[in-house]
Amino acid sequence: MTTPQDPENRPPQQPYTPPQQPYTPAPPPLSESELARSGGQRPAVPEPKEVRLSFFLWLASAILLVVSSVLVLTQRETALEEARKAPPTPGITVEQLESTVTAILVFLVIIGIVLAGLMVLFAMKARAGRNWARIALTVLGAAVFLYHLVGFSLVGLVIVLVVAAAVVTLYLPASKAYFDAVKRAG
Repeated sequence: MTTPQDPENRPPQQPYTPPQQPYTPAPPPLSESELARSGGQRPAVPEPKEVRLSFFLWLASAILLVVSSVLVLTQRETALEEARKAPPTPGITVEQLESTVTAILVFLVIIGIVLAGLMVLFAMKARAGRNWARIALTVLGAAVFLYHLVGFSLVGLVIVLVVAAAVVTLYLPASKAYFDAVKRAG
């Protein structure tokens, strides 16, 4: 018997379903005894030489940054001479000018030391495979570049070049694979 909707009495068509992949369950988590044997930590992904090199470049740049920041204090007299040559500001005494120059130099030293401390902290985290630390170090590298634009020096140029090399090594293919592997390992 035929229906008005199907005058030729064809069997109903089945919708297309793509072939299914066989289900493979995830490996079981490590047992307590396995965790105890590994020191309570998950097995580590070995760090590539590029990440290790970047770590040491960050340490070197942090040391150079601290040294150059402290050396800024030796430039107090030069900075005072330059400030005295500038057009005088009404109402500013010589003592106020000297204290302002000293405060600015101390502020620059503090900024340099803080940047160096952050470099070391984030470099240790990046060496452990934390991708957020790699991004933070990139931003920190830009901050170091801007910091050294304030007062150009040969030491500042060396620091900027070392930081640039440290940032580049964090984004090489082996480094990217390391950060991806650590992320997957959880």
